[in-house]
This record gives sequence, C-alpha cells and structure tokens, in this order.
Amino acid sequence: MEKRPKHAHLVGIGGINMSAVAKLLKRAGIGVSGSDAKESELTDEVEAMGIPVAIGQDKMHVPPECDLLIYSSAVPVTNPERVEAARRSIRERTNFQFLGEWYAASRVLLVTGTHGKSTTTAMLGHMLEWTRRDPTVIVGSRVPGYPLGNVRFGGGELTVIEGDEYAKHFLEFEPYGLIINNIELDHTDVFPDIDALLAAFRELLARVQDGGVVIANADDARVSTLIGRERTDLESRGIRIRTFGFGSHADCRVEDLQVKDERLTFAYRDAALRPILVELSVPGRMNALNAAAALTLASSLGIPSSDAVGTLESYRGIWRRFEIVSDRDDVIVVSDYAHHPTAVSMTLDAARAFYPGRRFLLCFQPHHRRRTRDLFDDFVPAFDKADHLALCEIYDVAGREEGERISSRDLQEAVIRHDGDRGVQRSVEYAPDPEEALTILKRWKRPGDVILVMGAGDIYLIAKKI
Repeated sequence: MEKRPKHAHLVGIGGINMSAVAKLLKRAGIGVSGSDAKESELTDEVEAMGIPVAIGQDKMHVPPECDLLIYSSAVPVTNPERVEAARRSIRERTNFQFLGEWYAASRVLLVTGTHGKSTTTAMLGHMLEWTRRDPTVIVGSRVPGYPLGNVRFGGGELTVIEGDEYAKHFLEFEPYGLIINNIELDHTDVFPDIDALLAAFRELLARVQDGGVVIANADDARVSTLIGRERTDLESRGIRIRTFGFGSHADCRVEDLQVKDERLTFAYRDAALRPILVELSVPGRMNALNAAAALTLASSLGIPSSDAVGTLESYRGIWRRFEIVSDRDDVIVVSDYAHHPTAVSMTLDAARAFYPGRRFLLCFQPHHRRRTRDLFDDFVPAFDKADHLALCEIYDVAGREEGERISSRDLQEAVIRHDGDRGVQRSVEYAPDPEEALTILKRWKRPGDVILVMGAGDIYLIAKKI
C-alpha cells in the first residue's frame, strides 16, 4: 500500500471477506481490532488468532492508535465508528478497496460471475497449490485443508481472489487473469437492470492488464455477447480470450457428463481438443462448468491440463456449497448457500441426479427483501423439484433493506397457487424463524430423505441440529 497502516480497525469483522482481511493484516504484523453486530463462528475465528472483537457499535471501539478503518459496504456512513474515524481524520477503506491496494503489484487472478464464484476460486486455488504454484487464495467460504479457513497465504506470485459484483467491488482490482462464469441479474439494490450489471462487467474487462487472459463461459448468452463486443479491444491489448462450456463453439469443452455412485464425471477437451477424464465428488452441471473454468485458466497459465485435472480428484468441496453436514440413519443433510432462483433450481437438479429415488425436503431462507421482491416470479417455480418445502422468513441484511415489507408468507401463498395450477400436492409451510423451520423438518423427516438447508443468511445454523 502507499502507506502501510500501524493499526487497522475492521467494522463488520464477522463477514466472510472481512475476516479474511483481518487474518491478512494479523499475519503482516499489523495491529488489528474489530467489531460486529453479533458473535458468530467467524468472529470466534479471528478472536482465536488474538484479534479483539467488540460486539455492537460504539465510537469507543476505535482504538487510539488506529490509523486505518476498514468497513463492510453494508456499514453506513452514520455508523458511530465511521463517524469517529471521520472526526479523527482516519483513513477509511472498504474491505475490497483495501485488498485492491494491498495486491496492486501482485498478479491477481479474479473469479467473477453471478453463480459459482466461491467454488471456482477454491478449485483454481486447489489446482495451483497442488501443481506447486504456491498461491495466495481468498475465498468467500471456508476451504477444508486451509488452516485459516477462508484464506491461504502462499509464497508464489499468484493471488486468487473471489471478485464480488455487489457494490461493484470487483472494480477495485486490475487482474492479470479474469474468469467470468455467468451474468444474471442479482443485487437489485445496486443494479436496477441487467444493462447496469453488464456495464460494470464491461468496465471490469477494461481493467484487465495488457497481456493478460480472460476466461469466459461460452454457454452463457450474456457473457458471450459481452465478450463478442469487447473482443477487438481486448485482443488489441494482447489479452488472450479462451472460452469454456458444453457447446461445440467453446474453445475448451465439457462432454459426456455422467453421474454414478455419487461421483460426477465428464471429459474436458482442452484448447488442443484433447479429451481428459475429470472426476468430481461434488454434483451438478454447474460444478462441471466451475471446474472447466478453473482448468481453462490454469492451462492458460502454462499448467498442463493433465496435471490440473488430476488435482480435482482430491477436491472435496467447501463450506455451505452442497456441504454434506450429516449422512446417518439413512438421512442426508446438505447445507447450501444458494439464494438466487437459478442457483436454487440448479442445486435441486444436481441433488436429484446425485441421489436418485429419494425424497427431497427443502428448507429455504430468502436473503434480502428487495431481492425477494424483484425476483419473486422467478423464485416461485424454482422450488418445483422439492417434494416438501419449508419457507423461513426472509433474512434481513443490515443496511440494505430500506423498509421493504415483503414476507416469505407471500412466497408461500404464491407457491401454493402455483402448485395448484400444475396439479401438484405437497406440504409448503411457513416458518417465522430458523428454529421453527427446524421443528418442521424434524416433523417431516423419515429414512431415505435428503434434506437441503438453503440460503445465504443464518439458516445453515440449524443443519447440524436436524
């Protein structure tokens, strides 16, 4: 950074990316403190590293020695700790602004897209680690095998970062390598329409370093159109473009996708169209594409595809991404982060393909009232593959709700009407909170069931209790 801080205070330190920043600072020998609205597993993690965490918001939480305040974008300017920082003329940065400055001189590989960012980031990090590139990896989840959970510090030149589109966070970077998995309207409190989201991705492409590489999903119409329009400019700057996907028009292809004995297999044809067998322990067409994206970038960095593919056999998934929380008494409990209609539907499809002939109970907690309102009509049919559905009340996102009145009861009523129209009978129940959702699931469950606990809020906390 232009000016290395002596002590950084993090407001919202319990966020998945914020906690990674805290660990980074601690490792760099910089003083760190933080605060959050409530205790969580993530605040426990950073406290275990010797970082003091205050619960609540108070100007007294900002230490006298603080010379940098880092805040989550959900923290408003009226937050007492931000007010105190302004009064004392303390530098302020969002967590992604900080990361963009900290890694400005690094060779950053940025993973973006509406869906699959965390998994693709973890897969890419796994490949680079096991092919001895010793990368630094920052993931929006916990990765088994990473002692610090959501971050791996390496000594190599490559830094893999999950690039969040919320609040245009990914524009804080000038990546050498960029993956665009897919583009679908989300975060409607930031992007009023798909054109606004596409404009942000165009700006991101303009920030890719000259001589870098862009990896794009050829199966996604918006991604293909975006790359088609920007290709001339990208290539004029020496940027290589490689596409991946199931279609024959992709540079690197996924073929012969199969599921057998809870394993996903497919053939990956690299840019030379050589078929290489890939085997994954995580399900779904989307994970085949995530793996293909990571493989395509790895090969673009000079890693032989055969070497990179071999690493995927030992990939075991990540926290809250089709995470098998329990498999006992003939009941499988899965925790998943899906919170967009497309992700919900695709995860249900993947589960049914992985566990044929079973009954599927879905507990879904919508995330953010405005998202629920704006994507309401898409949510209603997204649950069709669930045999029974429990809808927990919407998880309120601090600083982002703006008085929205919609409820999961509205979603429940719409799903029941939709089921009537398609002649389907199943239980669709409303739960005012996660504990009541747990009661419903315990009442429903029986041997042979697969229970999916799904959402980006705190619903995952009940998974282990089922």
